[in-house]
Amino acid sequence: MIMNDLVKQYVSIWNNNSISELGEVFTKQSKYWDSNQEGEAIELLTGSIAATHEAFSDISFQIISLKTTIENQVFLEWKMTGTNSGEFFGYQPTGKVVEIRGLDSIRLEANKIAEIKSFFDSSLFSQQLGLQ
Repeated sequence: MIMNDLVKQYVSIWNNNSISELGEVFTKQSKYWDSNQEGEAIELLTGSIAATHEAFSDISFQIISLKTTIENQVFLEWKMTGTNSGEFFGYQPTGKVVEIRGLDSIRLEANKIAEIKSFFDSSLFSQQLGLQ
């Protein structure tokens, strides 16, 4: 159950823009990967969470499912919704609502997140915002 609580805290960090709490849930050498970026988790997520909240002031991540498959491995299925109210990767706000679904493969070590591989269709942002 500790694993699920840790993942729920990670989702809460996204929802509440609680960047200062990242060190509580990630190991110091944690890694993050998605289709747009790869590297040290706390560093990347600090920028990603801040930029996402600036672009989508009402952002909300919902947990669809949370499955522990093997020891220290959790799969998080999520849905993100938000209204584009701020600049997004150089584009002016559109006022449009986006809904993106994804799946994170999360590996834990010593009761902290050591690695996240996040899978989602990043082109949906551009499509739903009318930028393509």
